[in-house]
This record gives sequence, C-alpha cells and structure tokens, in this order.
Amino acid sequence: MKKLGKIKLKSGKTKNKEASNQVPKDNIPNGTEESKLLTGRLVEVKLGKPVYDVTFKTIKLLTMLSLIFIFCSIIFSLKLFSSSVSIKNHLGSFINMISSGDGEKLPLLQSLPVLFFLILDVILAFFLFKLFDRNRKSKFNYLLYIFIMIAVGLVFVTLVLIIVVLNHVYGSHANLHDGIVEAMSNYSTNSLFKRRIDRLQIEFQCCGSKKYDEWYNITWYDTSLSKKKGAKDSAQGNAPFSCCSITSLFPCIHHNIESTGKAYLYTPEQNLSISTSGCYDKLKKRTEEVGWGIVGNLMLYILLQCGLIVCLRFLQTAHFAKFMFDGHSRLYTVWLFGCGSVVKNVQTETPMLPPVPEDLMTF
Repeated sequence: MKKLGKIKLKSGKTKNKEASNQVPKDNIPNGTEESKLLTGRLVEVKLGKPVYDVTFKTIKLLTMLSLIFIFCSIIFSLKLFSSSVSIKNHLGSFINMISSGDGEKLPLLQSLPVLFFLILDVILAFFLFKLFDRNRKSKFNYLLYIFIMIAVGLVFVTLVLIIVVLNHVYGSHANLHDGIVEAMSNYSTNSLFKRRIDRLQIEFQCCGSKKYDEWYNITWYDTSLSKKKGAKDSAQGNAPFSCCSITSLFPCIHHNIESTGKAYLYTPEQNLSISTSGCYDKLKKRTEEVGWGIVGNLMLYILLQCGLIVCLRFLQTAHFAKFMFDGHSRLYTVWLFGCGSVVKNVQTETPMLPPVPEDLMTF
C-alpha cells in the first residue's frame, strides 16, 4: 500500500508538471523576460536599425495609427484639391488673363503629388487589411514593401516640387509684366482686354503694370467720343476708372491726375484718389503668398505620409517572419532600415516534458 501511494504521488506530480508547463498562449506576459524565453526570434536582421521585438498589442496600435494616418491623408488630400481649384479660379485666372498658361503652374504643382499619394494611400489601405488574413500571404508582404518604397520615392519627388514652387514664385516673371503692358495697349480697341484689365485693377487695387503713370502714354479711351479730337491729354495724366482706390475718402479723380483742381479741392500730393501700386507687384506678392501656402501644405502632407510609411514598414516587417500574424502567441520582430531573413528551425514554444515511463504508471 505504501508503494502504491508513492506511485500515485509521483504520477500526480508528473501531471502537475505537465499542466504547469502547458502555458496558454494568450496568457504569455507581454514585454517580460519570460515571454522572450517562450518565443524565439524568427527573423535575422542584417544592418537593421532600429530593431524591436514587440507584442501583438503593439501591432494593433500600429494598425490603428496607420488607419488614422490614411484617413487624415485622404481628408487633407481633398482639402488640397479644393485649394488648388480655388487658386486656379482666382489668382490663376488673373495670371492667365495676362500670360496664358502661367496661372496653371501653382495649382498643378500642388495637386499633382497629392493625386498620386491619394491613389497610393487607397492601395496601402487595401494591403493593410490583407495583412491580417488567416492564410499565409507572402506576395502581399512583398507587394506592400514595393508600395512603401514607391511612397518613399514620392516623398523625395514632392520635396523636389517644393523647390520648383519656390523657384517659380521668386522667378523674374518678365512675361507677366509684358502681358500687362500688352493688355493695356489694347485697352481701347479690344473689349476682352479691357474687361481683363478692369477686373485686375479693381480686384487687386492696382493701376498700371508697375506704376499708374504708365497709362499717361496710352490712349485707353475711345478718341471718337472726345470733344476735342486730336487733343493730347497725356501730359495732364489720365487713367481708367478701374484705377480708383476704394480706400480713398475723396472723390475719384482719374482725369487730369497731375493737375491741381478747384473742384473737390483736389491736389495730387494730398488727396490722390487712384491706386498707386502697380498690378505686377501686387500679382507677384500674391503669388509669393500662395506659393508659401503651397509649400506649407506639401510639407504637412509629407509629414503625414512619413508617419504612415513608418507604421506600415513596422507592420510589413512584423508580418515578414511567417507572412501572417499569430495573435498573442509570439513576439514580432520589426525594423525600419535593413533587410531580414527567416531563421529556420526556430523553436517558438516551450518543449513538452517527456512522457512518464510505463513502469511507473503500472502497479
């Protein structure tokens, strides 16, 4: 009886040891030395920096951050498209009136990289959901890596476009000045040019290309309506009514600008009532403001894309070991730079105890 009791006791201890070593996978403590012992590294990273072993909880956090970046990027893309249309319809339309085609450059430089990033973000969102498929998806992992590299390339292209924007903003714009002068010369003979110049001078509160006295040597009115045909009024200074300043508190005097008149007690030195700024300078200043706004928008867009690229790169490397996610059963090796290779014959779970000999289980 004593021997039988000992056999039962040994059998009981063996069973308890087996039960104690069969740790449920979901109960593996995260981030502890014990969890690292229970899970071997499945990937060998060469020249990898930085390299981390993370839990599935971190994987879910990275996934959530990626979705947030994608959502914000799509919303911001739509905002930038709307901004590009607004620039084209306002500043671009005025520039196109003077210099055909130049008004399209700034909206295009902003919307073009955004369009490519928007398409790429939709593709990356698709691959993000495919990573969590129960089946092994090696091709999706490789394709995701390719699209991440494309996104990196687009970031550098966008940086180059930012330099192009600044170069365009601070360029000479000689064709802009020439276009304004040409439109002024055709003011009296072409109704289209007249409407363009009037709209430009009223909207931007400017007069002439670089100064209002440029109108003095241009016959901008219909000479057939003048009472004294052939009279030269240029010495007295005349400009179109669209040159009148809306901020002036005095009546607009746009004829005989340089002459002191008794009417309204007008003196050009004290109560000049036309805009003194040239349209060229106003357009150039407005172009600089819009250009820096585009630079700021694209820089913020690059930051969003960089955040998305980092998160997706970590997820792609975590998925690389088995081409699938195993939940909380193991740690996941992630890295940002470098290349990895799968380590074969890695023991990922604690070995089970050998079976109890039969002589100990028999009476």
